[in-house]
Amino acid sequence: MAFSAKGEANPWYYEASEISHNFRASDINCALGLSQLGKLANFLVARRKLARHYEARLASLAPAVRYVAGMPGDEHGWHLCTVLIDFAGVSLERAPLVEKLKAKGVGTQVHYIPVHTQPFYRERYGKLDLPGAMAYYEKTLSLPLFPSMTIKDVDHVVDALIESLDLQT
Repeated sequence: MAFSAKGEANPWYYEASEISHNFRASDINCALGLSQLGKLANFLVARRKLARHYEARLASLAPAVRYVAGMPGDEHGWHLCTVLIDFAGVSLERAPLVEKLKAKGVGTQVHYIPVHTQPFYRERYGKLDLPGAMAYYEKTLSLPLFPSMTIKDVDHVVDALIESLDLQT
């Protein structure tokens, strides 16, 4: 999960070795936060438009790639755009896919590594068997999604994904 067969950390790997708190925001951070709140409505409109386009473009890739949509009736904020990829079915592991996409100018991430696998929790609660969390983690990949993206950017991401997975649409 965290490391490849060669013992190297996968590109998305991180650890939470301890839990800590820092609830102090600086004056600059507070001013930035207030400024960003004024833009929230426009950010949400932009993210929702991009998410709908991702959903439409990715539909033809099922079952190899499945778009993780919001629940019907939700007013989703689309913080992330995640897909579930059948890596065994496409005969490609996640780390090489991440590298192929990176070479095409597409940054991806894995959100999130299951909390129960983090050292802080393993040390306190032991090894837990949470098959649902692990099944999701083993297939998930987060695609770029931010308000200043364009439809053309989304098309580039999806086209790079199709090419990297060698899928025919």
